[in-house]
Amino acid sequence: MIGFIMMATAVARTFASSLKYVYTRPLLINALRTNGNHAEALCKSEPDTYFGAVGAALKTGAMVGSRDPKVLVTATGPAYDAAGQAISMKWKMLIGKVKLALMAAGGALVVGLSGGVPPVLVMILAAAVGIGFLRLYFFKVEIDRCLILARAEILPEVDRSFVDGRYVYPPAQ
Repeated sequence: MIGFIMMATAVARTFASSLKYVYTRPLLINALRTNGNHAEALCKSEPDTYFGAVGAALKTGAMVGSRDPKVLVTATGPAYDAAGQAISMKWKMLIGKVKLALMAAGGALVVGLSGGVPPVLVMILAAAVGIGFLRLYFFKVEIDRCLILARAEILPEVDRSFVDGRYVYPPAQ
């Protein structure tokens, strides 16, 4: 039961932040090309996905205060990479918790089998924990893929929004 609760709390986060890259990339690029401040507001809406890394790059680019492309690239790239690693590590830690839940469910199943036939509830919960682990694992793989794609496709647009003057710092209230 404890393993199921651990898995459920971790997997609930995947349902709360399920951005599809194919749908959100045009939205974010359009926001960067029209109004950089709106793009930053969009990035704050999902900090546990690649939006958080793009938001960190936007924030760092704004702090630089330069429109020189060579200066911006040296600031936004490392900021994106650092935020991306933090996001990836957060999901990796959640997978670690679900691995513990998977071991607890497997242990409950083994204990139930040692007494003969395990209870149906234990078998159902163990199967749910296994499915939850797969959901979280594939979600983390998707997060990592999105971070790599956004580094190549969206980060140059972040730099262009500063160079072209589309991002105004501080944002107009």
